[in-house]
Amino acid sequence: MSDLYAYAQTSRQAHFQQLERDKAVARDVYIYIGTIEKARSFHPTMGLRAIYEQFDPLGIGRDKFVSLGLEWGYRVKVHTAPHKTTYSVKNARYINLLVERCLTDVNQVWVSDIFYYPMGERHYYVVLIMDLYSRRIVGYSGADNLRAENNLAALKMALKLRKIDNYHQKLIHHSDRGSQYICNEYTDLLEESGILISMCNDVLENAHAERVNGTIKNAYLAAWNPKTPQELMTRLPQAVENYNNRRHQSIGMTPNDYEKKLSSINLADRKKVNVFTYKQNVENSAQLSLF
Repeated sequence: MSDLYAYAQTSRQAHFQQLERDKAVARDVYIYIGTIEKARSFHPTMGLRAIYEQFDPLGIGRDKFVSLGLEWGYRVKVHTAPHKTTYSVKNARYINLLVERCLTDVNQVWVSDIFYYPMGERHYYVVLIMDLYSRRIVGYSGADNLRAENNLAALKMALKLRKIDNYHQKLIHHSDRGSQYICNEYTDLLEESGILISMCNDVLENAHAERVNGTIKNAYLAAWNPKTPQELMTRLPQAVENYNNRRHQSIGMTPNDYEKKLSSINLADRKKVNVFTYKQNVENSAQLSLF
């Protein structure tokens, strides 16, 4: 190998340093492309310059951001995701861990997703984290951008609420493959907390989170119709509190009451909930039993 390094006019250390730089570039590229992909899911015809100006991604200039988006095929009205294999992306190792999963308690699966709320000419974004067994929303955050710090705030809220230092791989965090969920700060906190990371390959595999998003957005926020960002951020915790104290037919009580009741039920006597994904069980109506 020393002869090979000498022939290439480099050293072993320089070679591995270059590999690390390449990995960092690949990670950053995926985060920027993830931002474009997520923005286009909300705003299908938004141009790359408008995406940059609204979401203000860190660490990259506008022209470079636009060029990167064009390189990956994100011109306006191009809706198909590009297939590029030259980068080894971080989230490739995260698979859907919910298939055939059976739940018997809280803190076994948390699901998370983002939805947008339009207000005038701007859009605001809400992150929710829900415990899949009890249906309780355990973390949330709202902001006028799609930065990962908002997801991180929701995750920190959930961790603070549960007051568990380490879950020892008994809890799964499930989400889509958005850049906010695969950034280093987010995945590092999950791993430091002993939480397994699960990601869907198709949006239908995160239908549980989509359902609670729709309830908070349409049954509460849209009904209240907040007129200012301040009012929206005041209404959001009210919506979450109302949801957590709203009776759910599948559990026969509110999520808050259900979690209180669980402490008096032996684990062997608790309701077992099989988690289905829409992709694997398209024709099986039991997939809807969670709701």
